[in-house]
Amino acid sequence: MIDAHPAAEIFALLGEDKLESLAGDIAEHGLRQPIVLHEGLVLDGRNRLRACELASVEPEFTEFGGTDPVAFVVSCNVQRRHLNSSQRAMAAQDTLPMLEAEAKERQRLSQGPGVKGSQLIDNLNDGRASDHAARLFSTNRQYVSDAKVIAAARPDLA
Repeated sequence: MIDAHPAAEIFALLGEDKLESLAGDIAEHGLRQPIVLHEGLVLDGRNRLRACELASVEPEFTEFGGTDPVAFVVSCNVQRRHLNSSQRAMAAQDTLPMLEAEAKERQRLSQGPGVKGSQLIDNLNDGRASDHAARLFSTNRQYVSDAKVIAAARPDLA
C-alpha cells in the first residue's frame, strides 16, 4: 500500500460499508478515476486505492501537476463530501499547519534582494492561514478559529 500525502488526510477514510460498496462498483465497472500521486504519496484517491485492493483490480495512477496540493485535495473533496459549514471548518482547521508552513516558505522565498515580505501577495492567501483555509473550504474564518479551539480542547469531539 502506498502511503498518503499529509494533505490527503484532511478528509476521513470511508467506513467499511461504503468502502465495500465502492469496491463492488469498481469490480463491476472498473476504476473510473485514477489515483493521484504527489512525490510518491497518494494525494487523492486513498479510498479508491483501498477499494481496488478489496476488488482485486489493478489501480491506475496519475501524477499531480499543480503547485498547491492542499488546495487540490480540498477542491476534489469538499463538494462531493456534502459537508455543512461546521464540518468544513473542522476540516479547514486540520489544514492550518500545512498552510502555515506554505506561508513561511513563501515568506522565506520573498526575502530576496529588492523584495519586501509585505509585498508578496499569494493568489489565495492574504497572509493569514485561517483566512486561506476559510476560503478553501467555503466557510468563515471565525468558524475555523472556533474549530481550532474545539480541536485543542476536546480532540474527541473534533
